[in-house]
Amino acid sequence: MQGILLTGMPYAGKSTAGKEVADLLGFQFFDGDTEIEKLHPDRQRYLDENGDDAYIDMEAKVIMGLPLKKVVHAPGGSIIYSKDVKSRLKDCFKVYLKVSLDVLKERITDDDRRGIVRLKHKGIGALYAERERLFNEYFDATLAVDGLDPDTVARAIVSLYALHNLTTEKRGMRYVSTNGHSTASFSEAMKLGLAPDKGLFVPETIPPFPAEQLRLMRHLTYPQTAFVVMRQFADIPDDGLRKMCEDAYTFDVPIEGHEDITIARMDRGPTASFKDFAAQLLSRMMTHAADGRKLAILTATSGDTGGAVAAAFKGLPHAQVAILMPLGEVTDTQRRQMTTAGGNITAVCVKGTFDDCQALAKRAFSEMKGLSSANSISVGRLLPQVAYHFYVWGRSGADTIVVPSGNLGSLVAGIIAKRMGLPVRFIAAVNANDEVPRFFSSGSYAPVVPSKACISNAMNIGNPSNLARLVWLYDGRMDEKGNILKQPDMEAMKKDILAVSITDDETRKAIKDAYAKGIVLEPHGAVGYAAVQKLSSRGLGKAVLLETAHPVKFPRELKAAGVPFTVPLSLAGLEKLEEHYLTIEPDFGELRKIISRMQQ
Repeated sequence: MQGILLTGMPYAGKSTAGKEVADLLGFQFFDGDTEIEKLHPDRQRYLDENGDDAYIDMEAKVIMGLPLKKVVHAPGGSIIYSKDVKSRLKDCFKVYLKVSLDVLKERITDDDRRGIVRLKHKGIGALYAERERLFNEYFDATLAVDGLDPDTVARAIVSLYALHNLTTEKRGMRYVSTNGHSTASFSEAMKLGLAPDKGLFVPETIPPFPAEQLRLMRHLTYPQTAFVVMRQFADIPDDGLRKMCEDAYTFDVPIEGHEDITIARMDRGPTASFKDFAAQLLSRMMTHAADGRKLAILTATSGDTGGAVAAAFKGLPHAQVAILMPLGEVTDTQRRQMTTAGGNITAVCVKGTFDDCQALAKRAFSEMKGLSSANSISVGRLLPQVAYHFYVWGRSGADTIVVPSGNLGSLVAGIIAKRMGLPVRFIAAVNANDEVPRFFSSGSYAPVVPSKACISNAMNIGNPSNLARLVWLYDGRMDEKGNILKQPDMEAMKKDILAVSITDDETRKAIKDAYAKGIVLEPHGAVGYAAVQKLSSRGLGKAVLLETAHPVKFPRELKAAGVPFTVPLSLAGLEKLEEHYLTIEPDFGELRKIISRMQQ
């Protein structure tokens, strides 16, 4: 792998940070001053007796003999004067560690013996200005280090290095429909939502990350991870996409290690749900793709998607959003997140199940022009979820990622991550809507009609849209009606995914069992927890559960189980806001009128 060059003015902390960078990456470390002192123990004496030019030449000979791959070099800043050294090290990733002139003046004394080339002739101020100009011309990145401890500096360097090596190549990506008759660019596919042939868009190819790049991804922040992943799929210029990721992801993913399971808390976003990871970036990408044109967005929700979409699109000047929810099947908190948004957000309660809501939405996309989707049928909603699988793996060392599953968007995103090189397998943990485990067991698909109402309400889906994508990923084909036209490779699918159904009684027991071990889970996370217990004999290795929502969204079940919880700041005061919503039968004519008014 490409080596790293660290330099800067004296006392910038090059050697201390460099050693830690080498440890983090498993690289060799070479301190330039130490290498010189093997030949000339008193560097200042050599400089005094031979002069600046001779010292520069001597230093160059030392540096020229050192290796370039999988190495961290921390030479003195005077290497910037040597054309030979700059040519030799040009292919390294070069980081200028910048200290301010005021800090430098405090550290350098008149009797300094470090062998600082040109200091006596120029003085510290002029030398600083000269070298800063040369450093800025030569180096790939600048890191201001005033006030930073060595560990922070080292980790920032590694992060910059990883980002540099993970963004050297960008492929153009086309999208094809799972029905096989439509193609589009990323922006086109995102705006369309459903493909014109009624299938779902999928990437035409899935670009892999080599093993060395995967190891580097462990050192990225979440916004950096999202950027590195999404640039493989999105037709958005890097600078714009990077900014979108930085703006969207101002929250982290806490990883909790417990005795028999690790929990990834996906509930720290603005609506306390894992849906924020997709919705926050989707709103920014769709705004970019619209380029000032009006957006009319329709989405159906079984629980958390609606609130996340409302928060992500609320107040956007060119966007009008309608959100369909099944009346009585979402919690009070989930409903209020949609009905109190107001403004450009229209909440619609449908007297039916989520599958009714989803069917209405799909018909609208098929029959009405100018609509975009914020559901996971949209490839722009699906693909941002790929990033958190990489991030969770990198932070936890997961062997198995446990995905509480409903419409299968998170699971499909995980399988895409696996095709990109992620070395894990998955548990698809579903509630009593068990169409996926039955499909895995028998090879014959039959939806659950009507879907069953379970306490893990966001997973009350009897006919998941993203199953068509999962089938496609395993070389099969499923049409928009749920008919298997070409059987997927079931053995490969079952090798990668363990699918299991959990009852409400098992879910309630899991909430109590987890709390007895100091783990607070809401019903969806409890479904995943119960799945791990049920499959513990299957050689899961380190199992990491994606806890999808904050427990406060499900107070009735947690109170019944005797599990205390706190209200996050993002949800505080929600119950005091006024609700506004429409109520309709699962009738397309009623929905058409709402959409028509929204599009005016």
